Amino acid sequence: MLETVTGWRPAGAGPMAASVADPGVAANERGEVARKSVFKFGLVLHITMLLGSAAILASAAAYGLWLGLGSPKFPNSGTATVKEFYDGVKLALAVVAGVGAVVALSVAYRKQRLQEEDDRRAELNSRRDDVKLFNERFKAAAEQLGSEKAAVRLSGVYAFQALADDWAEGRQMCVEVLAAYLRMPFLGPYDKPRSEVAGDEKGRLSIVTPPGFAELHDGYEELQVRLAVQKVFASRLRREKLVRVPEGLLKRIPNMREAQSPEYGDPAWPNISAMLSGATLIDAEFHNCAFADLDCRDAVFYGRSSFSRCQFVGAARFDGAIFVDSVVFSGATFDAWASFADASFVGGVYFNSVTRNHDLEFNSSRFFNAAQFERMKVGFKGALYFSSARFNGPTTFSGTDSFHEDAFVDATAGRKATFKDLPSAWENVGGRLVKRALDDEHSGA
Repeated sequence: MLETVTGWRPAGAGPMAASVADPGVAANERGEVARKSVFKFGLVLHITMLLGSAAILASAAAYGLWLGLGSPKFPNSGTATVKEFYDGVKLALAVVAGVGAVVALSVAYRKQRLQEEDDRRAELNSRRDDVKLFNERFKAAAEQLGSEKAAVRLSGVYAFQALADDWAEGRQMCVEVLAAYLRMPFLGPYDKPRSEVAGDEKGRLSIVTPPGFAELHDGYEELQVRLAVQKVFASRLRREKLVRVPEGLLKRIPNMREAQSPEYGDPAWPNISAMLSGATLIDAEFHNCAFADLDCRDAVFYGRSSFSRCQFVGAARFDGAIFVDSVVFSGATFDAWASFADASFVGGVYFNSVTRNHDLEFNSSRFFNAAQFERMKVGFKGALYFSSARFNGPTTFSGTDSFHEDAFVDATAGRKATFKDLPSAWENVGGRLVKRALDDEHSGA
């Protein structure tokens, strides 16, 4: 067993022992011998077929030429002249040269085929080795991320980051592992535990730690790991702003506006879907990021959150999410359906200058503070829905259009709720948003 695994063999063992000790080497040697045998047999067969084909074609061409010349009779045999002798020698040399060319062409062709096969096999082996190495790195990073020590878990986070940078095919899998980590339960603290300096009557100072400081300290270490995961996502999904031609120069150069490059480039990790449903996120800063799909259903956001200027290529799901502090989506682009149904916005929420290419739903959402939906732009299509929503703060809709005709059905307003530029078809009546009567609309016009 030791010989088979390690390739070790006793001293003085002959070639037979070597082949038994290392079956992989023996198999490779047998494969190489078989390949050479196939090469020789195939080459001979290939040359024979080419020569036979050439002879048949030459005979057919000569026969056709003879028929084309009227089937002349061949002269009777006799003594050849010197000129005829030299012509025969030239013909024989030409035939030999042709045969040699056919052989050389066949050998070169077969060598090229074998070289291409060797290159393909080498590339396949290299790819297999790369996948094996990536799998080993994935396993090591997963073991680090599952460690009980926060410092080791941090190493696992950055190991997954480096692996995803190098392994495009497995990048989404690395993202899913890190996203799953954020979905694990987290009970805080959400700030660093602070010690206090206290002094006695003699003026001596001492540091007083709060009760349960050890548990809080462990929680703070876990917080650092989670913040590291969020920073990895933000840095790798963020779109860098490109250098653009100034607007003044665009007006001077014809056709330059059509050739203007996009405002943002692709992120380092393009086409990434993030499954963060039920996750706990702290100070989430995802501005300028691009998501293929984003699922934040029932997620809880602590601290200020930012999705400003994000591009949501696929569906964006925030159903049931809780934003404990303010959240900014200003400048974001929603290319597909987005839902904030049953979401709770405890702090301010800002959707200014958002581009919608599909429906944007806030059904049954609750707004406890200021809510701004100003200058929202509609691309191909997209309507706003606020049915059964609850407003409890100043709400602004200036410059925004394309509301669904039943956008505010069963929506309610608290005592502190105020509305600016509410769609003309709706009004706040006793804490309920209701449609105006047709007579009121005509009289107002």
